[in-house]
Amino acid sequence: MLNRAIISLGSNKDREMNIRRATELLLQYFPSICFSEAVYTEPVACPLSSSFLNRMALVDTPLSADDLKLVFKQIEVTIGRKPDDKKQGIVPIDIDLLQWNDRVLKPEDMQREYVISLLAAM
Repeated sequence: MLNRAIISLGSNKDREMNIRRATELLLQYFPSICFSEAVYTEPVACPLSSSFLNRMALVDTPLSADDLKLVFKQIEVTIGRKPDDKKQGIVPIDIDLLQWNDRVLKPEDMQREYVISLLAAM
């Protein structure tokens, strides 16, 4: 059985390069993944941060949600994310699972204007 995941990607450090690298790495794991365009957004709940480049993705996968999150963490580490970066307002890459099948895991994120508009465009 395939599970449907809605994923968000964001970066505020070397934004274009890191979003591109994350996209390429996700494509290696999930060749049929679909991506939205990337848009610049102002930071939310990250006061020290500069603007973000964000992108959404949809993927159907046989993996469990936990295994999918492990893939995301591996990609984040590969791109250079460190545990204390976010506290300092630095986010080389952030990959989040927002929805798993019909279950919204991050309702606040799913209400963000850019998430709604990017998903609608997909």
